Amino acid sequence: MEEADVGRYRSLLLEKRTELLGRERAARTSEHEEGKEGAPDLGDRAIETVSRDLLYQLSTGERETLKRIDVALKRLEGNDFGTCLHCGREVDAARLEAVPWARHCIDCQELQDRGEI
Repeated sequence: MEEADVGRYRSLLLEKRTELLGRERAARTSEHEEGKEGAPDLGDRAIETVSRDLLYQLSTGERETLKRIDVALKRLEGNDFGTCLHCGREVDAARLEAVPWARHCIDCQELQDRGEI
């Protein structure tokens, strides 16, 4: 992979990482503020609980993406970025532009989505 490509992918990964960390901080701040105020009645408390659970679920997915971004950054340093972890083929550049933390080529990703790998 050319050095210009490495720099571009590193930039994409770091940009997404910063975005996700910002969202996670905002979710924590929102949760903390909601906890301070407290809901006055049972219905409001139920809605608050559902909202907090939804924020937690979203942040769980975002944490998984953050882990994958960190692994992708390490793979960039190790010169194996852009190689499918399952079959070893090169991951298509368009896929890496869209999902720079992609671990699999599109064929292997489809297999993983179906639970076959």
